[in-house]
Amino acid sequence: MVQQVEGSSVLLDIDSGEYFTLNEVGGRVWDLCDGSRSVASIAEALSAEYEVEEAVLRADAMECLGDLLNRHLVVLQT
Repeated sequence: MVQQVEGSSVLLDIDSGEYFTLNEVGGRVWDLCDGSRSVASIAEALSAEYEVEEAVLRADAMECLGDLLNRHLVVLQT
């Protein structure tokens, strides 16, 4: 479950009952994680929205996705 609160996204892991907060960009990464996009396409979409180099956004997206993966909030599709 996710809720928008003052520019942040608050995620609730229903299984553990833990809450996680994502900043604006992390929230956009979450929004773009729809199962059809690669990390590269997420970074490309972000670069269209934010004035940051795509390589920087790709690294940030990878870090965010790694954290979400480690916390079992997203899963890898093969």
